[in-house]
Amino acid sequence: MNFFTDSETFISLGNVSIKWYTITLIIGVVLGYLHFSRHMKEHGYKQKMIDEMYVLGIVGGLLIGRAGWVLENLKNYSLYAWYVFAFNDGGVEVIMSLFGMGLFNYHYTKKHDMSFFRSMDIATTSLLIVMMVAQIGRCFSYPKTWISVLLCWMGFHIIWFFYRPYKPGHKRGDMTAVGLLWLGTVRLIAHVFKLDVLADNCLIMCFFAEIGGILLYLRNRNYIAPKPVILFDLDGTLLDSEAMVIHCFMHLFEKYGNPEDFTHEKQLEVFGPPLKDEMEKLFPNRDPEVMVQEYRLYQNSLPGKGIVKLLPNTEIVLKELKSRGYTLGIVSSRLTESCEMWLKEFNILDMFDIVLGRDMVIRPKPAPDGILKACELMNHGHDSVIYVGDNVSDVKAGKNAGVYTVAYISNKEKMDKIRKAEPNYVIFELGDLMNVLQDDHAWTYEQI
Repeated sequence: MNFFTDSETFISLGNVSIKWYTITLIIGVVLGYLHFSRHMKEHGYKQKMIDEMYVLGIVGGLLIGRAGWVLENLKNYSLYAWYVFAFNDGGVEVIMSLFGMGLFNYHYTKKHDMSFFRSMDIATTSLLIVMMVAQIGRCFSYPKTWISVLLCWMGFHIIWFFYRPYKPGHKRGDMTAVGLLWLGTVRLIAHVFKLDVLADNCLIMCFFAEIGGILLYLRNRNYIAPKPVILFDLDGTLLDSEAMVIHCFMHLFEKYGNPEDFTHEKQLEVFGPPLKDEMEKLFPNRDPEVMVQEYRLYQNSLPGKGIVKLLPNTEIVLKELKSRGYTLGIVSSRLTESCEMWLKEFNILDMFDIVLGRDMVIRPKPAPDGILKACELMNHGHDSVIYVGDNVSDVKAGKNAGVYTVAYISNKEKMDKIRKAEPNYVIFELGDLMNVLQDDHAWTYEQI
């Protein structure tokens, strides 16, 4: 076993040697995975899907990237055909690798109702990380390659920190287009100035990348985002049920405690958190499950008594949205049966394609489970969704799912806390939602 036998070799074991390029390539793949995984999670995707996409990307990148390399050096491989499969010669065309990643993941994203370009924008920057780190292994024997490494580092920072944040006019897929243009330019510079021995025959692929990037960017300029699915919280968003909720808690305080203990501050706190959590806090000496059941039993006796009303313009706005072809749904912390009961009370149940309550998910808001489950049941990805709610937990659930969040401030005492949660948009009456829908961007939390 010998280390560093030459400038290209990390370790030699008999006739087998491991190159520096192999080591840095593996490190680059790991760092690229961490980048891809972290930011796909921020988009609301499960780890299993992220892992599957990354593996597909590696397979597609290697196979198509290798095919591109062989085409660039076809004269040599026509003489020694079996070398086509000798990946240890370092021959993978990075531009074709990006196309390979896209080709293999296109089918996956369509099958799972995902936005292809939303994932490719992250995959493109992940590839830049892989390429940047992998090339470091060749810098020991070809010092000029450090310039290519620096150019990849610059490209990643320009795309990720300058172009990723949404600005008017930015479209989904633009990061992929700019990435193609940058990769083509970096490879062209490496070819012209002899910065990398693996860029000797890359002219065709460079022009292919430049043309592909320009065509994709032009395509995006004419692309109009599809209509988003609009999901609503129920209490405080469509129903003016605040008086009912307080009335039900007051009933329990009258029966099991002191009504004077249910102060105004405590009344504000019961909106949003799971009901069981509030029972544990307000009635620590009683079984929270029993208290929840008694709360719900009493509440079920209230329909028809006029305690609950629709918030202003709710029915008008819902009818207008349906007439414009929007898909509507409910994601609430209330039980599904209770949601349907109150929607029937006001004859608006038929306006919703999905009604999903607390009982249909494992984790309550602010976890994203309800929003993601609703999209799954509707066979609609969450890459184009608006979630409208009136509590901090609603805003956080929308952000955790990576969807566009609209905070409806029906109670101004909640305003400061809701604004600190940083929703995408704040409205003070449901009709203002129509103004939101006039915007032209992708309906996700980062807007692209």
